[in-house]
Amino acid sequence: MSRAAAVRKAFFGIFCTGLLFGHAPAMAQQPVRGDSARLARRLEAVRVTGEITLDGALDEPAWTAAPLATGFIQNDPREGAPATHDTEVRVLYNDEALYFGVAAKDTEPSRIIISDLKKDFNTDSGDSFRIILDTFHDERNGYVFGINPSGAKWDAQMANEGRENNTDWDGIWDVQTQVTATGWIAEIRIPWRTLRFDNTDPQIWGINFERKIRRLNEDSYWAP
Repeated sequence: MSRAAAVRKAFFGIFCTGLLFGHAPAMAQQPVRGDSARLARRLEAVRVTGEITLDGALDEPAWTAAPLATGFIQNDPREGAPATHDTEVRVLYNDEALYFGVAAKDTEPSRIIISDLKKDFNTDSGDSFRIILDTFHDERNGYVFGINPSGAKWDAQMANEGRENNTDWDGIWDVQTQVTATGWIAEIRIPWRTLRFDNTDPQIWGINFERKIRRLNEDSYWAP
């Protein structure tokens, strides 16, 4: 499968998930089984005051208090099976930016594969994590932000239900990562000016997360 096809495949998964932020009741991830994951997964982004220090540590109290997206499910090689090593994602925001905190669990961090350090790296050649955002929740357009454990970045814009992929797009965003004894951690900051979305309150977006573990040839999604 080509990288463009893989991006399109990931994009089509976002529409059954929801990211909520604004003035609305709190929502956390709901337990799911099998195909019900396509409809049941919702996550609240939590508003914070002040800045989040981008250091790959996730040590601010706001990260601990935020709802958790976890329970990733394999697409390959064992479709429908739980991910071999789970991933935890939390979302915060303030007046300036949207933040993602990622804890990619791994019982053998010394075997994590990092194949590239440059911008627009090949997301299939090593361990990686991607965020797919449908900011208008229209099932037509979106953004993808990809990282690897060394902090390399990859991004793209998509249109026409994911059939058109602009990998030449370079958004303004930052990431800091670190490999730990339990896997690898990432803090991602995406300024609001990088994204386009409606002026509504609350905001409800489509979202999905994808993780690749290269040595296992494993590809898993939050919403399969």
